[in-house]
Amino acid sequence: MAALSMFTRDKRNGVLFNQNDHGVQLARLARLHEKPLEVDMFAELPATADDAAITDWIARAFPNRGPGYLTGFCGFHPVERVLQREIINSRRLAEPGFLPALLAESAKIPSVKDWLVTAIHPIEGEEFTAATPARPGLLFGLPLSGVRDLQQRLRKLAIRPRRLEVGSLPLLGALTRYIRETSYPHAVVVCEIGLGQTRIYFLAKDGVHTPATLPHGLLSVMEAAMKELAAPDIGVARDALFAPTDELRTHSRRLVRMLTRHLRPAIDYFEMQTGQPIGALYCSQLPSRLGWLEEALCAAVDLEFLVPDYAVWLPSVGLSLPDGAPAPTRSWFQPLSLIAQLAPLATNEPRT
Repeated sequence: MAALSMFTRDKRNGVLFNQNDHGVQLARLARLHEKPLEVDMFAELPATADDAAITDWIARAFPNRGPGYLTGFCGFHPVERVLQREIINSRRLAEPGFLPALLAESAKIPSVKDWLVTAIHPIEGEEFTAATPARPGLLFGLPLSGVRDLQQRLRKLAIRPRRLEVGSLPLLGALTRYIRETSYPHAVVVCEIGLGQTRIYFLAKDGVHTPATLPHGLLSVMEAAMKELAAPDIGVARDALFAPTDELRTHSRRLVRMLTRHLRPAIDYFEMQTGQPIGALYCSQLPSRLGWLEEALCAAVDLEFLVPDYAVWLPSVGLSLPDGAPAPTRSWFQPLSLIAQLAPLATNEPRT
């Protein structure tokens, strides 16, 4: 069997696994050693789905994979994550505890003892070093308990993560490159719509800006739908959002009113402070069936809707779809950013 593994190892597939407040997105990656890397069999499972549903999908997607762990490229979005733009005094990076103390102070966190903390360039995404001039940077923090929890889940699913990242970072990097390469002339606002809050980022000429998180998310939209539809409970309202009628769509601006009430002032303040107009909006994390809400939010703040062109973007980052396959919905841009520019497998990869 070991000899057989030597000949079949480069033919192995992998799985794309992306977890957020609303569920799990899964896709199959064919022949990891080849470029472009082909992606197929896209699936979105709701947050209510248990691990058995993920295991069933994996069994259908990889019927001949045999025992052992499946190579995974995984993203997640823990609620506790922190990404803030701060002035980073790189000369102090060598001081023990400098970055954790800066994060604790700026994000008002009582303790960051068990956190991963780093600082990255707001345009290039490279990690700060002592040689980097003092300048604005992105201060990133993540509690390691969340990482361990997800690792345990992946282990139970027989997935070995080759890459495990907070999905916000590759998303912002992919969007920044796409905007630059397509010569989009204005700044862009990015909304990560969670259940109870919405994180927003401004992609500008001088990199990523990180305004305050909006205190409303999909739950606020569900509560608004309850009022508009006179729904008896939030479950009925949620079902209505996932299968919208023409009548419900006519109420779309009122459904996102709590979001726009906070988003519009944030946009106006950024434009006033920087002199950079925001021309487009991009939303992530909502399931494909709620894409109409993203369009409603965009219309409510009078911005273009940024829809990356897969026909242009996929070949530029070394990804492809099967011949004749339809492009995935725009909700897949963030998960696919996790594997953009994915390197071939290392020759010394451990066997599974």
